[in-house]
Amino acid sequence: IEGTGPKGRVLKGDVLQFLKAGKAVISKPEISKPAASKPVAKAPSSGNAELPFLVQSLEPSVLRHLAQVELAKRSVVVQVPATRLVQLVKANRGMTVDALAARAIALALQQVKVEGNGVGVVTDGFKVAEVAGAASASVLDLAQAIKQARSGPASGRPAAVLAGENVFTPDTLPDAAVVVVGAPYASVSAAEASAAMDSALNDLLGVSTSSAQPSKQASTVIDVRVISNSPTVASALAAKIKGFLSNPELLTF
Repeated sequence: IEGTGPKGRVLKGDVLQFLKAGKAVISKPEISKPAASKPVAKAPSSGNAELPFLVQSLEPSVLRHLAQVELAKRSVVVQVPATRLVQLVKANRGMTVDALAARAIALALQQVKVEGNGVGVVTDGFKVAEVAGAASASVLDLAQAIKQARSGPASGRPAAVLAGENVFTPDTLPDAAVVVVGAPYASVSAAEASAAMDSALNDLLGVSTSSAQPSKQASTVIDVRVISNSPTVASALAAKIKGFLSNPELLTF
C-alpha cells in the first residue's frame, strides 16, 4: 500500500482505496489436520485370560470362603455320639481318637465299594502317607503307627485319608476320600437349651419355681466329615464310620 500522508505514511483512506481496488489477497493459513490415528490392536478377551486377575484381586478371606463352599459341595457331615468314645480314650493310656477313627475308616472301607482299602494320614510336610495295619493292628500299636507316618515321607496310595480341618483345598485334594474327625463337644437339645434359659432368667428375677426339673447332662458328640468326588461314596463311608465310632468297644481288638 502506498501511503499519501506526510512522509509517505499510510492513511485510512489509502487502506480503504487499496481494498476497494481489489488488490488485496488474504491468504488463509492451512489448518493442519491431525494425523489419522492407527487403530490399536486389542488382545482377544476371554474369560480364562481374565480369571487369574480376578482371583488375585480377591481378598484372602473371600478365597478361603469360596474354597470352603466348594468343599462343602463334596462333603457329607454326620454327628456321632461320642460320650463312650471319650471315656474309653481317657481310661486307656496311649489310646487316641485318631487311632479309633483310623480303625473305623479301615473297617468302613471293607464294606464300601471303593478302589483300595488303605488308610492314610497327612504328614508334617503336608503329604499323604499310608498307615500300616490300620485294620488289623491293635489300637495302641495303631496310635504309634499314625505318629510315625505323620513324621515320615509320603507313601502308598490309600483309599481314604484321615486329615484335620482346613488341611486341603479343592485344588489340593488327594485322589482319595478325606475324613475329618472333629474335636468332641457338648451337644444340648433345643428343649434343654430353652429350659436352661428359663432357669437362668428365673434366678435373675429371683423367682422360685417348684416345678423346675434338674437339667440333663449335655451329651458329647463329634462331627465326622467325609469329602469325596463321589456323593455315593461319601454318604456310605460317613454312615459306616458313624456306626463304628458309636460303638468304640468294637474297635479295640
